[in-house]
Formats: sequence, C-alpha cells, structure tokens
Amino acid sequence: MIVLIEKFFRKEASAEEIIRLKKLFVQAEAKDILSDFYEKKWEASDFSLEKEVEERIRMKLQEQIPDCSTSGKFPVWRKWLRIAASILIPVLCVGLGYYISENRSRPGDDKMTVRVEVGQKANIQLPDGSNVWLNSAGLLTYDNTYNKKERTVYLEGEAYFEVNKDKARPFIVKTNDISVEALGTKFDVKAYPDDNYVMATLMEGSIRVNSASHSDVMEPNEKLKFTKSDGQFTKSVLLDADKNISWINNQLSFEQERLEDIAKLLERMYSIKIRFASENLKDIRFSGTLKDNNLENVLQLITLVSPIRYSLKNDVILIYQSK
Repeated sequence: MIVLIEKFFRKEASAEEIIRLKKLFVQAEAKDILSDFYEKKWEASDFSLEKEVEERIRMKLQEQIPDCSTSGKFPVWRKWLRIAASILIPVLCVGLGYYISENRSRPGDDKMTVRVEVGQKANIQLPDGSNVWLNSAGLLTYDNTYNKKERTVYLEGEAYFEVNKDKARPFIVKTNDISVEALGTKFDVKAYPDDNYVMATLMEGSIRVNSASHSDVMEPNEKLKFTKSDGQFTKSVLLDADKNISWINNQLSFEQERLEDIAKLLERMYSIKIRFASENLKDIRFSGTLKDNNLENVLQLITLVSPIRYSLKNDVILIYQSK
C-alpha cells in the first residue's frame, strides 16, 4: 500500500494501481499503516526552517499557548508541529480517498470511474479479470453491481475489450446511443460524444449490438457503424480487424478513412485544433498504417499521398488544397 501511495503522489500510478489503492483505502488497517509510515518519515526528516520563519512560528505558538517553552536543544514548541503532523495524517487519508473517488456521481454511490487524459492510454483489469484498454480522452465507469447478475460498464470514447467467458453473467458495454453485449470475446467500441457515429469492431467471438430500434449480431472481422443522425446500422467486412486496435501499440491504421475523422482522432491525441480551408477536403479518404505516430510524421505522410498541404500556427493546423 505504501508503495502505491508514494507512486500516487509522484503521479506515477497507473489507472489500475489507482483502482487497487482505492480498494485498499477502505480497509480498517489503512489509517494505522499510514500513521506509522508518516511518523517514520517525520522522524527521518531533517526538520529545519529559516530563522525568520522559525521565529514567527514560535511567536504565534506562544500567543496561543503561553506555557510553550523555548529552552533546550529541541524546544517544546517544535513538538507542537509533530502534533500538527499527526492531526494531518487522518486528514490526508480522507483527502486521498476523495481524490481517487472524486468522479463518483453522488455521495454514497460506489461507482468507479477511469478517465484518460488527451494523448494518454490506460490498461484496466475489471473485477472479473476481464481487460480493457482505454484510448485517449476516454471515460469508463462501472458500479458495485458489476459481476453480480451481469457485468455492465459505461463508455465514452474508445476502448478495446478482452472479456472473460461467463454465460451466467453477460458482459454489456453501454454508450449514450447503443449497447454491446458479449459472453466472452474480443472487440472494440468507439463512442466519442462529439462524433456522429458509434463504431463496434469484432476480433473474436460474437457480440450483439442494440439500439432503440435495431439489433444486430456480429461475426469476427466485421465492423458495424451506428449513425446517430438517422439511427441506422451499416455493417462491413474487414480483411484484418486487428488493425482497428493498432492504437494499443502506438500505431495508427486507416482503411478508407475520411480526413475529417482522422483530424478528430489527431485532435484527441495531441490536444490541438485542426481546421479545413474548404469543406470538400474533409471527404478525402486515406488508407495506411503508421508505425511512428508522431504528429508531424502523420501529417507529412498524409500530404505525400493526398492533394493537400498544411500550416501550423498557435496549436491550430490549417489543411488546404495543394496547388
């Protein structure tokens, strides 16, 4: 637990480690472990202050505590700082617990939320052992009913799932527009709120995709696109569905992808803005796999095979027609 706490405060803890730390935090012995740890840290520390600061603290304590002595090599007033530190330890416990679970929707909810910042990815192991890879600017949520009668998670963004088989407890991914149900399989769901579509791609097994008015069962190497504006499903067969999850290995793979959709992906990855000089440029399509997804390399490669050029100013990229 102590190792996880130190990694947390150094901002080195992974999403999975933060989840583990939250679970440890509710245990009864957590406060005693932390108290012992920080007492040892305090004893080992070299407590020293600038003379001016030390004198101000001493005067303030004497105002509040008249009996506070300043004689001896280790004045009594300094012990009050140790007392203050002991008070801060349980406060720190409460603060850390709140920080880890700050995404709870209401007090009393036992809801776990994993949020991935722009340009980052996270690998999460769910309570049943199923694994999830969450892509840039993604959000995954589940609550304490997970793995009881069913295994339900809520997704905003893109995630790849490797689900452990359990016929008694179906695995369900819910987005704002569709739900994807699986018993044991490998699949990808892309459901960013600002996209006009939700995409499901199946690598292995079988999944059922449901909307308010449609339902469709998918087979491996199939991709299903749900268009939000008209509520329609469009299914296509892929030669290699694994290319759709190349982002897990820091690669980018496109198969006749519209330039507007590629631009949205780059905006999420690099926290930039991409603008088009004309609307017709958005419909240019690009296919290829980029093993080095450095932003400049991606843009240069696209301009080599497409009739476009780009300029960069103040984190805004302008794409325009090449002459």
